[in-house]
Amino acid sequence: MKRKMFSKIISNIAISFFFTAIFVLLFYYILDDKVDKVISLVNMTSVHLVEKTVETEYNFESKKLKNYPKFGTVYASLKIDKIDMDLPIYHGDTMKYLRYGVGHYAGSYFPGENGTIVLAAHNTSKFFKRIDELESGDKIVIETTYGTFTYIVDSSSIVKETDLDAFKITHDQEKLIMYTCYPINRSVVGRKTKRYVVYAYKEGDTSE
Repeated sequence: MKRKMFSKIISNIAISFFFTAIFVLLFYYILDDKVDKVISLVNMTSVHLVEKTVETEYNFESKKLKNYPKFGTVYASLKIDKIDMDLPIYHGDTMKYLRYGVGHYAGSYFPGENGTIVLAAHNTSKFFKRIDELESGDKIVIETTYGTFTYIVDSSSIVKETDLDAFKITHDQEKLIMYTCYPINRSVVGRKTKRYVVYAYKEGDTSE
Protein backbone atom coordinates (compact mmCIF):
# COMPACT_ATOMS: atom_id res chain seq x y z
CA MET A 1 0.00 0.00 0.00
CA LYS A 2 2.78 2.39 0.98
CA ARG A 3 4.64 1.59 -2.22
CA LYS A 4 1.54 2.41 -4.32
CA MET A 5 1.02 5.70 -2.45
CA PHE A 6 4.67 6.64 -2.94
CA SER A 7 4.47 5.84 -6.67
CA LYS A 8 1.34 7.93 -6.99
CA ILE A 9 3.00 10.89 -5.27
CA ILE A 10 6.03 10.63 -7.54
CA SER A 11 3.75 10.39 -10.56
CA ASN A 12 1.80 13.50 -9.51
CA ILE A 13 5.02 15.45 -8.97
CA ALA A 14 6.31 14.41 -12.40
CA ILE A 15 3.07 15.47 -14.08
CA SER A 16 3.09 18.81 -12.27
CA PHE A 17 6.69 19.44 -13.26
CA PHE A 18 5.92 18.56 -16.88
CA PHE A 19 3.02 20.99 -17.17
CA THR A 20 4.96 23.72 -15.37
CA ALA A 21 7.82 23.33 -17.84
CA ILE A 22 5.39 23.49 -20.77
CA PHE A 23 3.81 26.65 -19.34
CA VAL A 24 7.19 28.36 -18.91
CA LEU A 25 8.26 27.48 -22.46
CA LEU A 26 5.00 28.80 -23.91
CA PHE A 27 5.29 31.95 -21.80
CA TYR A 28 8.73 32.81 -23.17
CA TYR A 29 7.94 31.74 -26.73
CA ILE A 30 4.59 33.48 -27.15
CA LEU A 31 5.03 36.50 -24.89
CA ASP A 32 8.70 37.22 -25.58
CA ASP A 33 8.20 40.71 -27.02
CA LYS A 34 5.54 41.59 -24.45
CA VAL A 35 7.86 40.62 -21.62
CA ASP A 36 10.53 42.88 -23.11
CA LYS A 37 8.06 45.75 -23.26
CA VAL A 38 7.10 45.28 -19.61
CA ILE A 39 10.77 45.23 -18.60
CA SER A 40 11.39 48.35 -20.67
CA LEU A 41 8.46 50.13 -19.01
CA VAL A 42 9.79 49.28 -15.56
CA ASN A 43 13.22 50.53 -16.57
CA MET A 44 11.82 53.79 -17.91
CA THR A 45 10.08 54.52 -14.62
CA SER A 46 13.18 53.63 -12.61
CA VAL A 47 16.00 55.10 -14.67
CA HIS A 48 15.90 58.43 -12.83
CA LEU A 49 17.39 56.61 -9.83
CA VAL A 50 20.70 56.19 -11.68
CA GLU A 51 23.09 59.11 -11.36
CA LYS A 52 24.33 60.82 -14.54
CA THR A 53 28.02 61.53 -15.00
CA VAL A 54 29.79 64.89 -14.90
CA GLU A 55 31.65 66.13 -17.97
CA THR A 56 34.68 63.91 -18.62
CA GLU A 57 37.86 65.42 -20.05
CA TYR A 58 40.44 63.75 -22.29
CA ASN A 59 44.18 64.32 -22.68
CA PHE A 60 44.97 63.94 -26.40
CA GLU A 61 48.73 63.75 -25.82
CA SER A 62 48.73 60.95 -23.25
CA LYS A 63 45.54 59.36 -24.61
CA LYS A 64 44.15 59.15 -21.09
CA LEU A 65 41.09 60.58 -19.40
CA LYS A 66 41.85 63.50 -17.07
CA ASN A 67 38.94 62.54 -14.84
CA TYR A 68 37.08 59.24 -14.89
CA PRO A 69 33.30 58.83 -14.57
CA LYS A 70 31.93 57.53 -11.30
CA PHE A 71 30.85 53.91 -11.14
CA GLY A 72 27.22 53.65 -12.19
CA THR A 73 27.11 56.86 -14.22
CA VAL A 74 26.40 57.38 -17.92
CA TYR A 75 29.45 58.63 -19.80
CA ALA A 76 28.58 57.74 -23.41
CA SER A 77 26.03 56.35 -25.85
CA LEU A 78 26.34 53.36 -28.17
CA LYS A 79 24.94 53.89 -31.65
CA ILE A 80 24.64 51.28 -34.41
CA ASP A 81 22.50 52.42 -37.32
CA LYS A 82 22.27 48.98 -38.91
CA ILE A 83 20.28 47.57 -35.99
CA ASP A 84 18.60 50.85 -34.91
CA MET A 85 20.55 50.98 -31.65
CA ASP A 86 21.04 54.07 -29.50
CA LEU A 87 21.73 53.12 -25.89
CA PRO A 88 23.34 54.74 -22.86
CA ILE A 89 26.65 53.30 -21.64
CA TYR A 90 27.07 53.00 -17.89
CA HIS A 91 30.46 52.75 -16.21
CA GLY A 92 30.01 49.37 -14.54
CA ASP A 93 28.41 46.13 -15.70
CA THR A 94 26.56 44.94 -12.61
CA MET A 95 23.00 43.66 -12.94
CA LYS A 96 21.75 46.95 -11.51
CA TYR A 97 23.05 48.99 -14.44
CA LEU A 98 22.40 46.37 -17.11
CA ARG A 99 18.70 46.94 -16.40
CA TYR A 100 19.01 50.39 -17.96
CA GLY A 101 21.48 50.06 -20.81
CA VAL A 102 24.93 48.90 -21.83
CA GLY A 103 27.47 48.14 -19.10
CA HIS A 104 31.14 49.04 -19.43
CA TYR A 105 33.42 46.54 -17.67
CA ALA A 106 35.33 48.62 -15.13
CA GLY A 107 38.50 46.58 -15.68
CA SER A 108 38.72 47.59 -19.34
CA TYR A 109 39.82 50.79 -21.05
CA PHE A 110 37.73 53.78 -22.13
CA PRO A 111 37.30 54.92 -25.75
CA GLY A 112 40.40 56.79 -26.92
CA GLU A 113 42.79 55.11 -24.44
CA ASN A 114 44.28 52.73 -27.04
CA GLY A 115 43.19 49.60 -25.19
CA THR A 116 40.45 47.00 -25.09
CA ILE A 117 36.93 48.26 -24.28
CA VAL A 118 34.46 45.64 -23.02
CA LEU A 119 30.70 46.30 -23.20
CA ALA A 120 27.86 44.00 -22.17
CA ALA A 121 24.06 44.10 -22.35
CA HIS A 122 21.06 41.82 -21.97
CA ASN A 123 19.83 39.87 -25.01
CA THR A 124 16.41 41.55 -25.09
CA SER A 125 14.82 43.50 -27.93
CA LYS A 126 15.60 46.77 -26.14
CA PHE A 127 19.30 45.97 -25.86
CA PHE A 128 21.51 43.39 -27.69
CA LYS A 129 18.90 41.07 -29.21
CA ARG A 130 19.95 42.00 -32.77
CA ILE A 131 23.70 42.00 -32.16
CA ASP A 132 24.08 38.81 -34.20
CA GLU A 133 23.03 40.75 -37.32
CA LEU A 134 26.31 42.67 -37.32
CA GLU A 135 28.79 41.73 -40.03
CA SER A 136 32.38 42.54 -40.89
CA GLY A 137 32.64 46.16 -42.01
CA ASP A 138 29.62 47.47 -40.08
CA LYS A 139 30.12 50.67 -38.11
CA ILE A 140 29.72 51.10 -34.36
CA VAL A 141 29.81 54.61 -32.89
CA ILE A 142 30.48 55.52 -29.27
CA GLU A 143 29.67 59.13 -28.42
CA THR A 144 31.32 60.18 -25.17
CA THR A 145 31.28 63.50 -23.34
CA TYR A 146 34.84 64.09 -24.60
CA GLY A 147 34.58 62.94 -28.23
CA THR A 148 33.12 60.53 -30.78
CA PHE A 149 34.82 57.23 -31.63
CA THR A 150 33.99 54.95 -34.56
CA TYR A 151 34.73 51.22 -34.67
CA ILE A 152 34.53 48.76 -37.56
CA VAL A 153 33.23 45.23 -36.94
CA ASP A 154 35.93 42.64 -37.59
CA SER A 155 34.39 39.33 -36.51
CA SER A 156 32.01 37.57 -34.13
CA SER A 157 32.18 34.39 -32.10
CA ILE A 158 30.23 32.14 -29.74
CA VAL A 159 32.27 31.26 -26.66
CA LYS A 160 31.88 29.75 -23.22
CA GLU A 161 31.42 32.25 -20.41
CA THR A 162 34.58 30.83 -18.83
CA ASP A 163 36.71 31.47 -21.92
CA LEU A 164 38.78 34.36 -20.57
CA ASP A 165 40.89 34.60 -23.72
CA ALA A 166 37.78 35.71 -25.62
CA PHE A 167 37.64 38.83 -23.41
CA LYS A 168 41.37 39.44 -23.11
CA ILE A 169 42.23 43.06 -22.32
CA THR A 170 45.36 44.55 -23.90
CA HIS A 171 46.88 48.01 -24.25
CA ASP A 172 48.52 47.77 -27.65
CA GLN A 173 45.54 48.53 -29.89
CA GLU A 174 42.08 50.03 -29.46
CA LYS A 175 39.63 47.13 -29.71
CA LEU A 176 35.94 47.01 -28.84
CA ILE A 177 34.38 43.82 -27.46
CA MET A 178 30.59 43.62 -27.12
CA TYR A 179 28.81 40.56 -25.79
CA THR A 180 25.52 39.14 -24.59
CA CYS A 181 24.16 35.80 -23.43
CA TYR A 182 23.76 33.03 -26.01
CA PRO A 183 21.46 31.64 -27.35
CA ILE A 184 20.05 35.10 -27.92
CA ASN A 185 16.56 33.63 -28.35
CA ARG A 186 14.88 34.23 -24.98
CA SER A 187 12.58 31.23 -25.45
CA VAL A 188 15.54 29.11 -24.35
CA VAL A 189 14.89 28.61 -20.65
CA GLY A 190 17.59 28.26 -18.03
CA ARG A 191 20.99 29.72 -17.28
CA LYS A 192 23.02 30.43 -20.40
CA THR A 193 26.67 29.45 -20.19
CA LYS A 194 27.71 30.79 -23.60
CA ARG A 195 28.25 34.31 -24.91
CA TYR A 196 27.82 35.89 -28.33
CA VAL A 197 30.78 38.19 -28.86
CA VAL A 198 31.40 40.89 -31.46
CA TYR A 199 34.91 42.23 -32.06
CA ALA A 200 35.57 45.62 -33.63
CA TYR A 201 38.59 47.90 -34.14
CA LYS A 202 38.82 51.66 -34.11
CA GLU A 203 38.33 53.15 -37.58
CA GLY A 204 41.70 53.41 -39.27
CA ASP A 205 43.24 50.52 -37.34
CA THR A 206 43.47 46.94 -38.58
CA SER A 207 42.99 43.66 -36.75
CA GLU A 208 46.04 41.74 -35.57
